[in-house]
Parts: sequence; C-alpha cells; structure tokens
Amino acid sequence: MNRLKLAACGLDCNECSSYKVTMEQDLESAERMLPWFRSQGLIGEGEGAEAVVKKAPFCTGCWNIEGDCYWVGCNSCNFRTCCTEKQLSHCGDCADFPCAYYEGWESKSEVYKKAVERLFTLRANHRRPT
Repeated sequence: MNRLKLAACGLDCNECSSYKVTMEQDLESAERMLPWFRSQGLIGEGEGAEAVVKKAPFCTGCWNIEGDCYWVGCNSCNFRTCCTEKQLSHCGDCADFPCAYYEGWESKSEVYKKAVERLFTLRANHRRPT
C-alpha cells in the first residue's frame, strides 16, 4: 500500500496519473493520459503509453516543485502558497479551513470533492482533546 502523498489542497498524488507517470513510469496511468496528450498535439495518433512516459508530465508532487511546473499555475497555487507561509502540511491543518480558496473548488470535479473530504477526515483524526 502506498503511503499518502498529499498536496496542500488534499489531492493524493498516488491517485494522480501525472505524478505516477513521472515518478513511477506507470504505463497504466500513461494509458489514461493518451487522449489528453493527443488532444494537445504532444503525441501522434499512432503513439501509445510509452510515448507519454517519454514526455512525462513532470509532476513530482506539490511539495517537490522547483522552477517551472508542468501544470500551469502550480507554482502560484493559492493552497500551496498559503500552507508554505503558515508552515502547514496541508490545508486541513489550518484553523481557517475551508477558506475562500475552496469556495466552489470542490464542485468542479469529483477529484476535488474527494480532496476536500480527505482534508476534513484528516482534520477530524488529528484533533487532540483539550
């Protein structure tokens, strides 16, 4: 079982195809990314998962970003910037969670919704009795 690799926003890197292709050269994840790579003109119609791995998305995880990141906006991610400034491991550790950055975010996709649920679970599990 993979250890939880958590982005500031609650996304689990183990569930991310970009991360798995970059860090593990995972062909199954690369296969799932084929339509997007083709739609972006990054690979040809006859190319397969191996071509995706060769052009790896270069996602090394939220906390390993140095310089430019594959995903537009990762370097300026509000979640990551805020957690870095407050020296938090993830947003679930913040007294202000969920904050304005989350407004409408979780409704954009099931993946984001699951990330927010994960943060609420982590928050509840880490509360200490006073």
